[in-house]
Amino acid sequence: MSEIVVATATAVLIWGIGLAIFLYALKVRWFARFEHGFFFSLIVAIAGVAVLATSVIGIWGYLAAKRSIDAELVLAMTDIGGIVEAEVLGDLQRVHNQLSRLSAVLAPMIAPGGRLPPADLRDRLTAVHSFDPHFLQLRVLDQDGKILVESVDHPGEPVNRVAVAYALDGKPFTSEAFLSVAYKSQVIYASAPIRSGSGPVQGVVTAVFDVQDALSDLLAKVRFNQSGYAVVVDGDGQILAHPDRSRLDGDVSSYPAVQLARQTRGSGQVVAVNAAGVEKLFVYRAMQNPSTVGREPWVLLTEVDEGEEMATLRALRRELVFGGIVLVAASLFIAQQVSRSIRKPLYELREFARRVGSGDLTAHTAIGGHDVAGALGATLNDMVNGLRDRDRVKEVFGRYIATQVSEKVLSGGVNLAGESRVVTILFSDIRNFTGMSEGMTPQQVVKFLNAYFSEMVDAVFEQGGVLDKFIGDGLMATFGSLEDQPDHPQRAVRAALRMKALLGKINGERAIAGQPPIAIGVGIHTDEVIVGNIGSSKRLEYTVIGDGVNAASRVQTLNKEFGTTILITESTYAAVMDEFECQLMPEHSLRGKSKSLKFYEVISVKLAAAAV
Repeated sequence: MSEIVVATATAVLIWGIGLAIFLYALKVRWFARFEHGFFFSLIVAIAGVAVLATSVIGIWGYLAAKRSIDAELVLAMTDIGGIVEAEVLGDLQRVHNQLSRLSAVLAPMIAPGGRLPPADLRDRLTAVHSFDPHFLQLRVLDQDGKILVESVDHPGEPVNRVAVAYALDGKPFTSEAFLSVAYKSQVIYASAPIRSGSGPVQGVVTAVFDVQDALSDLLAKVRFNQSGYAVVVDGDGQILAHPDRSRLDGDVSSYPAVQLARQTRGSGQVVAVNAAGVEKLFVYRAMQNPSTVGREPWVLLTEVDEGEEMATLRALRRELVFGGIVLVAASLFIAQQVSRSIRKPLYELREFARRVGSGDLTAHTAIGGHDVAGALGATLNDMVNGLRDRDRVKEVFGRYIATQVSEKVLSGGVNLAGESRVVTILFSDIRNFTGMSEGMTPQQVVKFLNAYFSEMVDAVFEQGGVLDKFIGDGLMATFGSLEDQPDHPQRAVRAALRMKALLGKINGERAIAGQPPIAIGVGIHTDEVIVGNIGSSKRLEYTVIGDGVNAASRVQTLNKEFGTTILITESTYAAVMDEFECQLMPEHSLRGKSKSLKFYEVISVKLAAAAV
């Protein structure tokens, strides 16, 4: 049993340490270092629970089986003890009945005046004696306790004076068990008074009954397992009956089982060392002592090799181990299936996230349900829908303001508080558009402007310019306002030349359609302005403000007076003079300016610059 306790304690300790390590590993996400760490931790958890359940059930079943086997041994011992006790009491009752009948027969024979010769009394006692081989001796004693006659002569067998005294006092029956030296056996010495009716006691009839022989014959047939046997221990702690007669009369009063039986007056079991120094399982049961004089109870005792008891348990243990292995294997299979059911949607979600991360906003996950995976899939689908909506907003946003600005605003890369920058500002306008539009319907006007601005805006965007706003039939663009562009004057001039070239394309298409050509004017000025978010709390516009903006607008208007298409200021010319062919125009003052300024018409790109 101690081995079981040690094994159980060891298993619990190992499992507890393993659980603590596993929980710590989960806390620090130790399994996360592996690709399949989550699923490995899930399998370990399920398998660990299976091992725990198997251990608990196995140990519980093992101990329950042992308790059951022990209880069966105690129950069997109790049953056999009852049989032995009934046998002893039955023998006593038989002796009592025989002595009572014998005393009734002998009473008139030994009465004064009717006394039979000793030979006749002996014959009668011998006749009674011959009917039961367990009677070792019958005696008749007179009123003084002297032996009148006995069935068998045993001079060495003393008269039990206590039993005789009880009988002479009128006690109907007295018995006492003890070791008879003369017969070399445990016997019951019984006595009964001889008297006629209720008259005085005339003598005593006694009997020596061989209880040891009777019990040994009975116990010789009792076996427990293969090595277990039963013995009867008398009130003095000596072996009264034993299948091995050489062990009779041995003193086992020091055995823990004997002492427990005396103390508890009941039954039970205990593991202890026997007289040979071998550890045995002792099962005991206290029995009634047939002695009239108060003595310790008799004890029915058996000793069994624990190995025999454990043989059945070992077979059970093998079955439990096999069942545990099957249970753990089944749990691993279930864990694998559970892991697979979780892994599949997670891997799908991972692939879905990878596609979205790579910019594929057409991705969609079909994972459904109301569990975490289903809810996550629905959330990610909503996220992608939101990203698509954001891109649509950016696309629409870019139709009204520069795509570069929208991207910068959405990413938070624009200083919306405003800053001072040197930029190049471009204004363009269609000449005499008011008169031209009078012969057009509103739909035709909008269609024409959309087609015209599509070409002009593309020219601005090709050079990295920012479309600031549309002003009727004109537009305003800036170069160098959103990000550092050291060559922003050159970009602005190239955009203007591109616009002029595209205008030729538009006029060619109009000529084919039988429509008159159109002319535009482009004004470019480089100056320091304020760049920032301008507007109210409800509507903001990312634009440039300052005197340079007004100057650029008036330079564009000046094209009408000079009859030019692209006109730049002196500050812009200083930056682009080496790259573009320009013609100096007469000095002219701008509205709101008192000082005359120099202006230059851009003719084309210089051949040397174009070659580069």
